[in-house]
Amino acid sequence: MTEKCKKNEYHRRTYEGLAPLTREVQAIAKPILGRRGFAEIDILGSWEEMVGADLARGILPEKLTFEKDKRVNGTLYVKSAGGAFATLFEFQKQRVIERINCFFGYPAVAQIKIRQGALKLKSETVETARSLTPAEEKELQKRVSAIEDEELRTQAYEIGKAILIKK
Repeated sequence: MTEKCKKNEYHRRTYEGLAPLTREVQAIAKPILGRRGFAEIDILGSWEEMVGADLARGILPEKLTFEKDKRVNGTLYVKSAGGAFATLFEFQKQRVIERINCFFGYPAVAQIKIRQGALKLKSETVETARSLTPAEEKELQKRVSAIEDEELRTQAYEIGKAILIKK
């Protein structure tokens, strides 16, 4: 199944007032990354949006190459942290190509080549959840006790608990 390019799916954000830091970084990084084949530096900044958070943890773009004097139908080289990421990415390559091309607005990428190697994985931060206070626990039990269906009461309790913990 192919994914249709949604108009303005990857629109550029504009801000009033102070210029975002990304503009300054792009001005400095574009000449450096351009030598590696990243004529469009935006691919790095939007990589997670293009492939999804799970794959972005273990797959990173390395370079984008084109045939001589052409800027279309290029080959994107990506690096995989391991076989599992490479396998998952292999099944989603066509979708990723479509999303990248949608992002650029022209057929920038025709194929993707995966290389496996050492890659520092992004770690997920794990928040430790607080417990409910005895008063919160008592109040929540009181509120859900009127629900007759046991399964529904349990689910309502879990939802209420999650909401109170988030506060």
